[in-house]
Amino acid sequence: MIFDASTLDLPLHIEADLCIIGSGAGGAAAAMVAAEAGLSVVVLESGAFIPPAQMNQREEDMFPELLYANGSQTNKNRSCTIVQGRALGGSTVHNINLCKRIPDAILKQWHRDHQLEHLSLQTWDGLYTEVEALIGVSEIPETRRNPHNQLLQDGVENLGWRGGGLRHNRTGCIGSGFCEVGCAYDAKNNATKVFIPRAVDAGAQFLTHCRAVTVRHRNGQVLGVDALALDPTTREVIGEVRIDAERVCVSASATGTPALLLRSRLPGPQDAIGNALRVHPALVAAGRFDARVQAWKGIPQSYECTEFLNFEAAHKSPDAPGNRTWIIPAFAHPVATAKMLPGWGEAHRELMASYDHFAVFSAMIHDLSAGKVRPSGKLGVDIKWWPDEADQRELLFGLARTVELLFASGAAEVIVPMRPPRILKPGDSLDWIEALEMEPGLIDMTAVHPMGSVPMDDDPARAAVDSRGKFHAATGLWVADGSLFPTSIGVPPQVSIYAMGLHVGRAIVADYST
Repeated sequence: MIFDASTLDLPLHIEADLCIIGSGAGGAAAAMVAAEAGLSVVVLESGAFIPPAQMNQREEDMFPELLYANGSQTNKNRSCTIVQGRALGGSTVHNINLCKRIPDAILKQWHRDHQLEHLSLQTWDGLYTEVEALIGVSEIPETRRNPHNQLLQDGVENLGWRGGGLRHNRTGCIGSGFCEVGCAYDAKNNATKVFIPRAVDAGAQFLTHCRAVTVRHRNGQVLGVDALALDPTTREVIGEVRIDAERVCVSASATGTPALLLRSRLPGPQDAIGNALRVHPALVAAGRFDARVQAWKGIPQSYECTEFLNFEAAHKSPDAPGNRTWIIPAFAHPVATAKMLPGWGEAHRELMASYDHFAVFSAMIHDLSAGKVRPSGKLGVDIKWWPDEADQRELLFGLARTVELLFASGAAEVIVPMRPPRILKPGDSLDWIEALEMEPGLIDMTAVHPMGSVPMDDDPARAAVDSRGKFHAATGLWVADGSLFPTSIGVPPQVSIYAMGLHVGRAIVADYST
């Protein structure tokens, strides 16, 4: 069953075999596996359950329901907006459905640099095959490539660069283009549609508007979770929720998970938690075209430019730019577009008047810089992240390439959203972009893939959790989300987090059985 904790009699006390914190890709997959194996499972979700019928395609209504801080969460110096989901189903509710496996080069690097006995390349392959079948992954047909994506393809082909179609997990999609505010047509094969119903059918209980505060433990044994029920409108605390469970799986995201673990004052070395955050930062440029683009129409992000992705070369020469950049279309609806475009008053109004003539390309990097996550107060999270010199050079390299692609696809001018803004014409030099000295506030960065903040390793001297997601220093504690990745993965993490959820869920079941 799915319950709204704010509607229940409080304080609330529940006993279960397993308590899972977070209902996104990792938590939902682990819940399905554990519940279908016969464990009594309780899943805590701080956000709401928003069924498709309530998704009205309005940013001002859906961002507060689906995203942390209305989509405006940032790092400490406010230089990077870090977008994360907060709803039943987590970020799988608002994401664009991109499905890419972790490249073999990165998996092999992990095995060279870490002890990961329980996650061989063959294990990964089996997990991916299973996940892709569950969520119906397939490549978007060329016939459904909208004008925005076609412009990227045109630019790639005109420059002779490498690119191709992308795979998504959607069924019955009508191409409304409102994916990031939730699919009102229920075409996303996400956690809420695929994994959570199976978990519920097997007896799992989901509590929405319920924010975990700490994991209770004594003498190295997990005892359960202390949580708080939240008012759906104000998000103020309205009561206490206590879960007694000898097994707890934390799947609260790469920011929420380390903050919760540190707040819980668990045994073992604390420096292995919250000190290796990666975020996949991205910079964008907007091209204004003479013809109408209407980039919001149709399926978003169905084509990619992979000319500047070479993970083997990046590992050998991390300081050399041009091997860690992934370029995709990244158009947004009016509120997010207005936030991205530079200028004030009349100048900003003039840019927004060309809304249907814009195409926006994003350069996301496979980042090396390690950020920090710390708890802030009773429920908050403090994120400290800033790109190192190598990542700055890669970001600026990618930004220059997006400008180049926009002109190659026919843009009449290109806007670089920086302070002050730069508006470029065809033939203008781009050398100045890569020569920029980045500083907070110069160019707005966006990140939608936080990961790596509780990296796994079977050596307890190097990590807090092993390659099953099992905590080294506390019995009964597990992690199942993108926090586990030892490095950035260079691709959207959705299918990989689902895979980790299945993997960790099965490890929990095996532990329970013994």
